[in-house]
Amino acid sequence: MKYLPRSRVKSAYSKRIFLLIAIFVLGVLFFSLFDNLITTAVSPLWRAENRFSRSLLGVGQFFHTSATLREENRALVERLSSLELELSALSLSQSETERLLALMGRQSEKGGIVVTVLTRPPQSPYDLVVVDAGERESVIVGFRAYLPEGPEVGVVTQVFPSFSRVKLLSTSGEKTAAVLERHAVPVELEGLGGGNFKIVLPRETQVEVGDRILSASLKSSLVAIVAEVILEPTDSFKEVLARSPASIFSIRYLALRP
Repeated sequence: MKYLPRSRVKSAYSKRIFLLIAIFVLGVLFFSLFDNLITTAVSPLWRAENRFSRSLLGVGQFFHTSATLREENRALVERLSSLELELSALSLSQSETERLLALMGRQSEKGGIVVTVLTRPPQSPYDLVVVDAGERESVIVGFRAYLPEGPEVGVVTQVFPSFSRVKLLSTSGEKTAAVLERHAVPVELEGLGGGNFKIVLPRETQVEVGDRILSASLKSSLVAIVAEVILEPTDSFKEVLARSPASIFSIRYLALRP
């Protein structure tokens, strides 16, 4: 029997180990290079994806911010209009205004109740408003309707168990006795629809844009504001156009009182 020399066995064994190490090193180098190539090739796609994601995020934030600003602006405009109405009616019924605002939770008070408007023009025709209180809340025909800020806007014409109809003073053809605050001149307001009125006055009667028109009741309240004065050189009378102190298209609450 022949045996290989021990030195030759060790040499063959060393060659195998060296070959395995070489294969491992080459594999590491290959995969490292391959990984770098993949990374280099895909990096532009990753960067584009990141830019696209940031763009979408920026657009989303822009629209969110714009919508928030629009909502805040609308709330500020409504608040400003409300404050202007309060200022216009302040000298007439400050204590009444405070009482009406305290009623916003529909707490009962002797002589009045605050209601929510269910429908308003243009949802309902002919300057008609429907409110969410009726016979159950002791509302009766003839109750006067006021804005929470004070101005008078209508009268209850129909009452049902759970709701009522309020005809606005600006209803087309509706006649309302009133007083032009300047010199306390009695006038007759004629509704033109859409929150608008008309008054006919003698030529010599003083009236200017912005003058207030008050109700003829004992506790006078603001009814309308002069918007335009029309006078032809040959006319003996002047036509005065007035508007409701608040937009009838955005009324949310009303106070009903006898």
